[in-house]
Amino acid sequence: MIEPDEIHRVTSFDGTRIACQVFGQGSAIVVGNGIGVGYRGLALQIARLRQRFRVVSWDHRGIFRSAAPGSGGTGVRAHARDCLAVMDALGLAQAGYLGWSMGVQVGFEVARLQPGRLSRLAGIGGVAGDTFRAALPLPALPRLVPRALAAAVPLARLARPLVRRIIAADGFFRAACLSGYVRPHADREVFMTMARGVAEHDPALYLTTLAALGRHDATAVLPDLAVPVLFLAGAEDHMTPRRVLERLARMAPKGRVHVVAGASHFVTIEAPDEVGRVLEQFFSEPEGARK
Repeated sequence: MIEPDEIHRVTSFDGTRIACQVFGQGSAIVVGNGIGVGYRGLALQIARLRQRFRVVSWDHRGIFRSAAPGSGGTGVRAHARDCLAVMDALGLAQAGYLGWSMGVQVGFEVARLQPGRLSRLAGIGGVAGDTFRAALPLPALPRLVPRALAAAVPLARLARPLVRRIIAADGFFRAACLSGYVRPHADREVFMTMARGVAEHDPALYLTTLAALGRHDATAVLPDLAVPVLFLAGAEDHMTPRRVLERLARMAPKGRVHVVAGASHFVTIEAPDEVGRVLEQFFSEPEGARK
């Protein structure tokens, strides 16, 4: 598993101390991780990109080495402001951005808060906002999900010991594959690192952060983005259907979509070579090389 070249701690807008990691040298790419997942969840992509770029990641507030959230809470805007605090502390006036899942929404919120800070934006398995509407076609369901998540907090806390034992079991990865959640050819080590990391977090923090994703929407920023935007997803990722990503890409003046056949929401560990190749090309190509 990869290890960072540098580790820093910065103070965010509300006093929350945020841990961040730096890999490699070169032009900067900031990585926004999935909910409850640190940089190790994108280990295969970071390992490739660090050979040509300076890759910067951060731990979401309240997890791993970052402190519990301050007055700013755990909404998408707070995470975007944490990202900007990291960029400011490291002297990054502008950087490319790579988000996975929740990290995609955070990236578009960064673009909305401070236009011009991101030179290009790649999102894997994520949307610009209203995330539950993308995955749930019935109109009433997206509105109900945040309420259901809030109601589930007490139960999640009670179930936490059992969940941790299940995830720690040797057969958990096989069970996840049999359920269709992840493909059998996925990188088992990275998947289990993500799962066990999530299991260690406060379930209330996880669920309230997840609920906040459903209330956030930065889609309106897309028509004003003058930078290249890439939506990348697995063809079997039902959380971010291809039709949704193509609609979002059409809204961005320089938007495009790349879909990986046979891959799920965990396309990053199911097709790492293809994903890495596409990302490397996207972040390397000259401005204006493609629409």
